[in-house]
Amino acid sequence: MLRLLHITFSCEEPARVAEFWGKLLDYETAAAGDSWLASDPRGEGTRLLFNRMPKSPTIELPIHVDVNVPDREAELARVLELGGRLVETKSHSVGDLEEAWTVMRDPEGNGFCIQSPPNALPHRYIGNVTFSCAEPRELGRFWANALGWPDENVDEGFLQKLRAAGVGEHELTGFYVTRPPNGGRPRFLFQRREKSRPASYPIHLDFATDDREAEIERLTGMGASVVETKAGTNVTFTIMRDPDGNPFCVG
Repeated sequence: MLRLLHITFSCEEPARVAEFWGKLLDYETAAAGDSWLASDPRGEGTRLLFNRMPKSPTIELPIHVDVNVPDREAELARVLELGGRLVETKSHSVGDLEEAWTVMRDPEGNGFCIQSPPNALPHRYIGNVTFSCAEPRELGRFWANALGWPDENVDEGFLQKLRAAGVGEHELTGFYVTRPPNGGRPRFLFQRREKSRPASYPIHLDFATDDREAEIERLTGMGASVVETKAGTNVTFTIMRDPDGNPFCVG
C-alpha cells in the first residue's frame, strides 16, 4: 500500500514558501539540498516539501489543502501578516446547518482554505487534502483502495437533515471522504467542482511503498498511468497520474 510521505509544492523560491508554511502551521523548517522541508514538531502532521520546479498558473486548483484552526477570523489576520493573500470568504447553509471557510493564497499563489470545524484541535493543522473532480466517489474510491483507507462514515441523521432541507441526491454524491485508520489525518476530501488542468501542477503528493514496481503494477491495474521513472540522489521514484489526471510520485 501507499504511505503519504510529503505534500509537495512547486516553487520559484522554496525557502520563502517553506518559511510561510512553517510559520502558518508552527512547523520546523530545514534545507534539504536545493529543496526545503517543513515538519510538524509534534510528529503528527504530514511533512511538506518545497521544490524549485516549474508550475502553471491556475484559477481553480486541482489539489489544495484545508487548514483547520481554532478561530478562523483571528487566523485570517495572522495569515495576512505572514504574507498570504485573501481570495474570499464563503459560507453555506442548509436548514439549520451552516459553515464558513476562507480561501487564501500563499506568497507564490498556491491556494488553501482556513476553517474552524466544530471538532477542531487547539493548534493549527492540515485537516484535508482536497481534490476537485467531476465524480468524487469514483476518484475517492481509487485513492481509498490505493491507500488501504476506509470511507469516513457519514451520519445518516446528517444526511436526512440535508434531504429535509431540499438537498437532492445528486448533491449528496458531490463529495467523498476517506481518511487514515484510527482517526489519522489528513483526510482526503473529494468535491464535485471545476478545476484547472495545468501542464505543471503546483501541488502534488509523494508516497513511499515497500515494493515500488509491484505497487506500480497494482495502481495501473486500478486505472492510474505511468509518466516516467527518475533516479534521484538517494531514491528512485516513478511519476504517475491518477484516473483524473492528477500527478503523484511513488518511491
